[in-house]
Amino acid sequence: MATLYPFIRVPDVAIAKSWYESIGFTCIGIHEELSCGLDWAMMQWDDAIFMLYPQLENTITNANNCGLYFNMDTIEGLKEKLDGKARIIEVVEETEYGRKEITFHDCYGFQVTFSCVQTP
Repeated sequence: MATLYPFIRVPDVAIAKSWYESIGFTCIGIHEELSCGLDWAMMQWDDAIFMLYPQLENTITNANNCGLYFNMDTIEGLKEKLDGKARIIEVVEETEYGRKEITFHDCYGFQVTFSCVQTP
């Protein structure tokens, strides 16, 4: 059995960790060193897990080419959690493939989509 844990590189892991916690994620693991602070965090929502890593030195995080897509049981109440915390890109009540979706940018511009099966 294989498990995939995607990661995104961010300018400040601590800021991104706090931001994701503020919208409902749980931090299930961190690595911190005295000399460099928080340099890794593992974030979870139900069974979905991803990681935050620091941006590589002398690189620019290209949030336009990376994002996260979460298949959820429900997204009810999520829009209210995002108010004032995220720039909502789109709310789709029903896609052509039968899903309801909320797409937004996180605190560093990464696109995040929460999607669930549209119930009648």
